Amino acid sequence: MGGQTVERTLGVLKVFIIKGCLGCKRALELVDWMKGINPRLVVEVIDLAMNPNAGRNLVFAVPTYVYDSSPVFLGNPSKGQLMTWLEGLGGLEPAI
Repeated sequence: MGGQTVERTLGVLKVFIIKGCLGCKRALELVDWMKGINPRLVVEVIDLAMNPNAGRNLVFAVPTYVYDSSPVFLGNPSKGQLMTWLEGLGGLEPAI
């Protein structure tokens, strides 16, 4: 297509937080870290204080990490756990 490169995304990871909670502050730091690892992963942060129905029937504690409508982490994972999870998605390959 005219020399353009189309970048494939990995999908959307939704991170549910409530601003001000101690664990949620760490979740935001991990979001920034993940974006630096591979920008193909789209990360959406959802503050349940602003949108309480966003996690209905899915989220009962914060932070919660949800990918493809399935919870993948309840609470904050370690960076090692995130690396393993991203590797499983193919998320550590260089962005094309």
